[in-house]
Amino acid sequence: MIWIYKCNSQNRPHQVAYGDWNDFFLENATCEWGSTEWVPALSNGKRGDTILAYQSNRNELVGIAKVVALRPRGGYYDLILKPIRRIGVKVKPLKKSDHRIAAIPALKPGRIQTLYQIDRSDAQRLLRAAGLHIQLERNAVRAQIASAKNGGGFGSFEQNKETEEAGIKHVTKHLRSLGWQVRDISQHKLGYDLSCRKRKSALHVEVKGIAGPRRQFIITRAERRQWGTDKTFALALVTNARKTKPTLDLYRGPRSIGLFQFEPLSFMALG
Repeated sequence: MIWIYKCNSQNRPHQVAYGDWNDFFLENATCEWGSTEWVPALSNGKRGDTILAYQSNRNELVGIAKVVALRPRGGYYDLILKPIRRIGVKVKPLKKSDHRIAAIPALKPGRIQTLYQIDRSDAQRLLRAAGLHIQLERNAVRAQIASAKNGGGFGSFEQNKETEEAGIKHVTKHLRSLGWQVRDISQHKLGYDLSCRKRKSALHVEVKGIAGPRRQFIITRAERRQWGTDKTFALALVTNARKTKPTLDLYRGPRSIGLFQFEPLSFMALG
């Protein structure tokens, strides 16, 4: 089951409890976050449930957590959560951009409560709009431990080239359907593959074509620098790029770089 768990840190008179999700994700450790002593509804959370952490006084989707346990304490239960991923995206613009997000019951005005059940498809839509494409099912866990061959840049030279070309073709077609003028400049090694314009707007798109479903790819130092500094930058992540129905996710602007973790694959040794 998936829940939106709302917190408010303003400590107003009507609040029986208060807190800031930023503290939870900053700690980055499994810990108690709420108790039935103050919020009886937390007893509805079950081990394995997914929590979408929402900070209501900032209108922010802060991150994703998992319910580890309901730990008994006297006559009460403490909710034990494990942080999964930090997000940090304002929800109001997402509601304006998609009426289906605005219609999610937990995000509509109404009776104030803490725990709101959310439909799986609504959760997927909300996370996609926030810049994530997360499969909230068990096969997502299996995908995380799948072999690295399903990631980008881990096949043969010929396979990688075919995958990258398929990704660029798919992204180009998608952007042109949205009215963008698209020019392939990948040969210039500027830190992005596609230069796009639409009226007075510009978009610099780096395409990462991935053969399988795993969201893993190689990124150069120049590409990462461009992503972190260029306000017009967008990373286009195309999974299952060579299949008939690839999946495309766009991560726009320097802030979106925080949605990924980076691990070194090699080092330069100087003697």
